[in-house]
Amino acid sequence: MARMPTEPLVVGRVVGDVLDSFNPSVKMTVTYTNNKQVFNGHELFPSAVTTRPRVEIAGADMRSFFTLVMTDPDVPGPSDPYLREHLQWLVTDIPGTTDATFGKELVSYEIPKPNIGIHRFVFVLFKQKRRQCVTPPSSRDHFNTRNFAAENELGLPVAAVYFNAQRETAARRR
Repeated sequence: MARMPTEPLVVGRVVGDVLDSFNPSVKMTVTYTNNKQVFNGHELFPSAVTTRPRVEIAGADMRSFFTLVMTDPDVPGPSDPYLREHLQWLVTDIPGTTDATFGKELVSYEIPKPNIGIHRFVFVLFKQKRRQCVTPPSSRDHFNTRNFAAENELGLPVAAVYFNAQRETAARRR
């Protein structure tokens, strides 16, 4: 049987904790400086993700607009994420076939700071029905990707990818 493109998201419990099951229809590439591309479930050091990544959208119509959400569902720690979710970044009105720099940054990029355990940092792409239809949430804390999508009529995601990160200790930096 062919692997589902969302299988790593299911295994990593991104589908379930953050998103409902969906069929990806757009290609989203997330790359940090030093060409560190984000792949589902791979670990990146917090020191490697201090600047906002380049998020490219391919396989979409130039007349389409997209909303990018970056969220941490594991706050303060994955064993008891009672503050779930924390909004790290929000960009709207990104034209198809371009990258996030062409969009409107509604919530600025916040450097991931996983203090306890291994956190998942999830990038979710939604297709907008039209331009300027997305309202930023009142707070980064207790963000809910599903509710946000529902409130802004974004429907199911068209793409998603996540990486893991944990606090760097002096020993791990060697």
